[in-house]
Amino acid sequence: MAGNFEEQLRSELVGIQTEIDRLENKRRLIQELLSNEAGGGASAASEPKPARRRAARRGNAPAKRTRRPRGLITGKVREFLGQQSEPVHATEILAFLERNDAAPQSAKPMPTLQSTLQRMKEMGEIRNTGRNRWTLASAGGGGGSVAPPVGRSDGPAVVTSTTTFASRPLGSQ
Repeated sequence: MAGNFEEQLRSELVGIQTEIDRLENKRRLIQELLSNEAGGGASAASEPKPARRRAARRGNAPAKRTRRPRGLITGKVREFLGQQSEPVHATEILAFLERNDAAPQSAKPMPTLQSTLQRMKEMGEIRNTGRNRWTLASAGGGGGSVAPPVGRSDGPAVVTSTTTFASRPLGSQ
């Protein structure tokens, strides 16, 4: 009994140490980025936009935040949902992305993730099973593949307007 408790505490300690190491690495990277900015980051963020534009024209613009590699978030979402046997809530997906340093870098990451999930749903990669729970489209149920548009197999469907200029009678304007 005492041995199991000791093992459980040791494994928990290993997990905590891993998290501390990850956070220390993150802190080191942030300090490195701040030192590369040469102290101009805090004052530049509070400048009004026109002042920043003038600074950009003069060539001494504040450093921009680095973007995540294209496809990182969608790839991690696919990876996470592929590991799950049941539909997963969007908050669990966001927690996974944060643990793997792949979360959206916006002030409000959940709405950003929601739009990513919606876009993936429209592409037929994932599906919403209700109550903001998501699963891979190929996992369980139909809908694993998206049929190509009728009459076209070389790319996405093209929607053209059904109205033309000056097609309404003059009296209805």
